[in-house]
Amino acid sequence: MPEPVSPAPVPADLSAIPPGIAMRVRDVATCLIGDDGDSVDVALYRLERLLHDDEPWLGAAPALAELGWWMLDAARPTRVRVQGCAWLSMFPSVETVQRLAAIALDANEPTALRDQAAWTLGYRQAQAMHPSVRWTEEAIAAADDALLALVQGFTAAGANPLEQLAVALRHVQRPEIIDALVRAPGLWGEALECFATPTAARALWTDLDRVGGAHRLRVVRLVAHALGAEAAPLLHARAETVSLDERLELRQLAVAVGGEAWLGALETELAPLKYVDMGRARARWHLEHPGVVPTTRGLAVARVTATMPAEERAARCAIAADDLGALTRFERHAEAYLYALWAEMVRGAGDPARATALVTAHPESAARVRDLYLDDLAARGRARQVAAAAQGLEGADRGALGLAIHGRPLAALELAATTRLHTAEIVVARALACYRAGRPELMDRILAEDLPPAELVDDVEVPAFPGPHERWLAEHAPDARPAVTALVRGPDAVRALARAAPADAEPDRPTLAPLDAVVRRLGRGLKGATVYLAGEFGQIVDRAVVTKAIAAAGARLVSGPFPDTDYYVHGDYCLVQTIAQLERQGTRRLRTGELEGIP
Repeated sequence: MPEPVSPAPVPADLSAIPPGIAMRVRDVATCLIGDDGDSVDVALYRLERLLHDDEPWLGAAPALAELGWWMLDAARPTRVRVQGCAWLSMFPSVETVQRLAAIALDANEPTALRDQAAWTLGYRQAQAMHPSVRWTEEAIAAADDALLALVQGFTAAGANPLEQLAVALRHVQRPEIIDALVRAPGLWGEALECFATPTAARALWTDLDRVGGAHRLRVVRLVAHALGAEAAPLLHARAETVSLDERLELRQLAVAVGGEAWLGALETELAPLKYVDMGRARARWHLEHPGVVPTTRGLAVARVTATMPAEERAARCAIAADDLGALTRFERHAEAYLYALWAEMVRGAGDPARATALVTAHPESAARVRDLYLDDLAARGRARQVAAAAQGLEGADRGALGLAIHGRPLAALELAATTRLHTAEIVVARALACYRAGRPELMDRILAEDLPPAELVDDVEVPAFPGPHERWLAEHAPDARPAVTALVRGPDAVRALARAAPADAEPDRPTLAPLDAVVRRLGRGLKGATVYLAGEFGQIVDRAVVTKAIAAAGARLVSGPFPDTDYYVHGDYCLVQTIAQLERQGTRRLRTGELEGIP
């Protein structure tokens, strides 16, 4: 008989993370035990969803590193081990680094596994991780030892088989590693981005033609950043021998690090061009910020946010966001990943105004900074822009909440009516909007009768709001979801969210129809509504009686828990996950007395 699979370890005490997330962690760990293909597929899907939805919390429980170490075990399928490497990016301890290094340096391990291990060893960004996640100096040193060994070995072999290693090395500042990369710029051009000593930069400039064309612009910026004024004559000399686009960049960089003395050469290049004003404007920016290569300087922060004390990150991210956006006033970034890192710096700064600056320069980034962007539009009274952006970004609840907070209650209710998601944000938006529109009695009814579903904390029932998850958030992280905190604390806390509309805000909607929609929802009428029968019927609730009553009330029966369903009837038994899904999408339970056949 095959040996039983050891259970995935989950700490008994997960009080450092919200209860609903702790339940999902335990669910994933239980699912990972299976060793057949189907169960592994399900487990990895759940693990992916857990990371996508809850990464900001998981790092708060360092003991969860044990789950990652378990996934790394050679007895696990390779794809589970690969995900174990990714999981451990949230737990960068010395022990984690040692385990990953052993895999990355073992030529007998699968290439995909070594690749992910190398990525985690290099990755030093905080991004969405919990603020407590931080690389220590000891962990960095141990990781850099392994990365240096990889670089030296692959350089000697003349090939790098690990696809993610080069980009992982962009996060590394250790001089010995930079020197090793510079000695083989043709092999490691992709790894050179924002860190280099002056000595390495000089050597790199000498061998610049060995750097692949796709990486040359980034490397030229790096040399200018590392050498400062010393680079200006080098840039000027090279400009005589290259194509126009590269020549213009070299001339601009010479002005950036060398100052006004190099302006004449740039003007000679710009004068015949059609869009000369943009080039001159960029040159003026460089003269106003002498010695700064902003994109490279911003990247040098973006790559290492997880090495900084948590209390310093927001301020550093704000400066880096400005650096990464500085030159986009004059031209688009040639490499799309710069916008992604700019967005991460905006999120790290937590600054709505900087989010709008990013979206203005690069509308495609709106989804990355959605909540901050909608908050800024609402705070500036741009009700129509909020509505349009919220619809396109699937953020009607956040947009409606922003409008309600900033004094546009009817616009808030109109936007709220476009979503069936029944989140804490949409409930607070409706309640506060009704209060500010002169209907405080509707606010009271919403807070008494139409609260959102609580987060599941077990497989037994959907708890009444506020459940353990919501109470935990209100007590331990009140700023994480202000709407949840306000609902937990009560009507006074909801009213306290209100802010005055700005003087130049757009006028509110000129109709009371959005209030009528709230009245209809609270009235719980069945005529024309859709109803779903949830679960198994027969012993307590008679399906035939309920079905007949639904038709008599003028409602329509639907065959599944679809979005936009108005009501559901709970049968004798129904999976708690199904009930949670129904209530999250705004489907309300029909209660005793509202329909014949419901006991």
